[in-house]
Amino acid sequence: MELGSTRVLIEHRGRQATERTEAGELWIEHNLVFPTRVGTPIEPRNLNRHFEGIRTRAGYPHVRLHDFRHTVVSLLLQLRTPPHVVQWIARHADLDVTLGIYAHTDLDAMREALAPLGR
Repeated sequence: MELGSTRVLIEHRGRQATERTEAGELWIEHNLVFPTRVGTPIEPRNLNRHFEGIRTRAGYPHVRLHDFRHTVVSLLLQLRTPPHVVQWIARHADLDVTLGIYAHTDLDAMREALAPLGR
């Protein structure tokens, strides 16, 4: 993670501590990075509405939240993260889903896989 991202997350944690204090006994701890103002999980529709504003301001009106999930899982597999770890991160019930939908074999990976056969 680059330093700018780390700084943003540290600042977010500080704001969240303030929200936790302000919510008082209404806060329900779920150990989430992005909870509601009372610590609970964000409802999917509310998350999508919030994301819509962010992506529009960022200039990416056609990017879906799910596109980020797809990118993260694909990159983890390209980085040779063990498939069962990627499955756990993505919360897929079946490893076949992780490998069938997200594993995109690129030309470099095919060359690398076949190289030992040429030796």
